[in-house]
Amino acid sequence: MANNNVNKEQLKADIEKIKNAKTEKEVDAILAKYKADLEAMENAKKAKKEESKTQNKQEPKTTTKKSTLAASKQDVKKQESAPKNKQEPKATAKKTTEKNNTQEPEKKGRQYNGKYEVYQVGDGVKYNLKASNGEILVSSEVYTSRDGVIKAIDAIKRNVETGEIRVFADKHGNYKFKLTALNHRVIAISAHYSTEKSAQRASESFKKFALSADIVDVEVKDVDEATLVEVTRGDDKDGGKFEWEKFNDEYSWDLKASNGQILCQAEGYTSKSGLLNSIEVFKKNVNEGIFKVVKDKNNQYMYKLYTSNGRVCAVGESYSSKASAESAANSVCSFINKAEIVELKEDKN
Repeated sequence: MANNNVNKEQLKADIEKIKNAKTEKEVDAILAKYKADLEAMENAKKAKKEESKTQNKQEPKTTTKKSTLAASKQDVKKQESAPKNKQEPKATAKKTTEKNNTQEPEKKGRQYNGKYEVYQVGDGVKYNLKASNGEILVSSEVYTSRDGVIKAIDAIKRNVETGEIRVFADKHGNYKFKLTALNHRVIAISAHYSTEKSAQRASESFKKFALSADIVDVEVKDVDEATLVEVTRGDDKDGGKFEWEKFNDEYSWDLKASNGQILCQAEGYTSKSGLLNSIEVFKKNVNEGIFKVVKDKNNQYMYKLYTSNGRVCAVGESYSSKASAESAANSVCSFINKAEIVELKEDKN
């Protein structure tokens, strides 16, 4: 050490020696050399203390030199341990991955079930099949008892895998899906959707939930005010019509009064023979069944036709007043027996 100053070039060379040292002895020898030089420098400063009043300003330099050597030794130790520190994040990442892999099967195995909500409505019972998100996929007709609803649900479960689920458009431009059994009997039919895509998506949800959905009894506020209609029978009138048509491979019919008013509609038949048979069944139910007027949650009135064993077999149009719904029920009885069956052909002009 010349002039009590650290030779920077020598210091750099010694630091390299420390980095390349293979044993602690080699490092200690280099540090011992610097320790001796520092002690000599310290003694020289003490001798100069009495001659200079700047000792406090010089001491930080000594501290800095000690800190430089201490930092050099710490750098060596950090470099020796560096490979271990680099491996630790890998080990942590591996544990995290293993944890995620353990949890993933649980996520994939989670099941989302729909449900058949069975509830009382008016003087009957019906069900709504809901997806796991609460969307109503199918709303049934009204049955006279809970047993009738359970049988209808069982029919869906028996046929959902073997039957045909198909999306179709009705003559009003709305889209629906329906489940048809192998014998061509319609088991379930959805509400209408504004687009084919939404109906297709709903049909896929139906297939997913129909078989595994739980049956749950729920209480729903009764908005129906069922009132028996005293219809007039035996006063047959001319001019009524069953107008039927085929649209997108689906057959449907409308019963109209002589003034063109629609009294009842039916759709979803896969063949003309099925459609004609439904008209005959409808006539029988009109002559033997009973009519009741109900009010829905939108304060609209409509008639319901019940079979002799109490099953709802037809529902009329919506009217703003109870009297209009009763009048429609009477018109059905008046025109049903003499109504002509007429094919409604497409106007090509």
